[in-house]
Amino acid sequence: MKIRTLDALDEAITTDLAWRKKELSVFRNQVQKADRAIQRALLRGAISLLYAHWEGFIKNSAHAYLCYLSRLNLTWDQLRPEIVGLAMRRELIQFGETNRPHIHAQIVRQLREGSAELARIPDNRDAIRTMANLNFSRLEDILVSIGCDCGRYASYRDLIDEQLLASRNRIVHGEDDYIALTDWVDLRKEILYIMDDVSRQIVNAAALKEYRAPILKMA
Repeated sequence: MKIRTLDALDEAITTDLAWRKKELSVFRNQVQKADRAIQRALLRGAISLLYAHWEGFIKNSAHAYLCYLSRLNLTWDQLRPEIVGLAMRRELIQFGETNRPHIHAQIVRQLREGSAELARIPDNRDAIRTMANLNFSRLEDILVSIGCDCGRYASYRDLIDEQLLASRNRIVHGEDDYIALTDWVDLRKEILYIMDDVSRQIVNAAALKEYRAPILKMA
């Protein structure tokens, strides 16, 4: 995905969110029109559909942001630590998994001496990992890794983990799980609110250059 401007980032995220909202609205209308027996079956599918859009949007929007950052030609020392950590994930994993001191030293030298080099921000989709199981903790990991705030969604932890994810998992594993129409409508509204807010966070972070390292104040 090539995203070179702030407008292109905004458009990519807005477009991705718009078609998801439209599909969920179409599904809601069909569920509301259906008779009780058909409605029950449709609502089981509605949970899976809502989860699919939830995971897909979070992954796509964070990926779009990384694609944007990767085109800015920023150096390592210009980036906030969370984004450096994401970009150097492979090296940090290697650092923790090996006992070889020369590898440790190599990575430390890279951190010390390469700070003024152009950062290699990953723009592949695998850089954002949902593990096909986007619970609150994984949402937090993703948002923190790109420098966004997840604390504002703390009150939605149970909604994400239990009402959405756990219900979806029971359904896709063949259990006879069911959600009432009113509950699904409320769940859809809250999940879409979070998706909307995440989209604003990312675009605002880009506009305000919140990807930059904080300026340290002299004592």
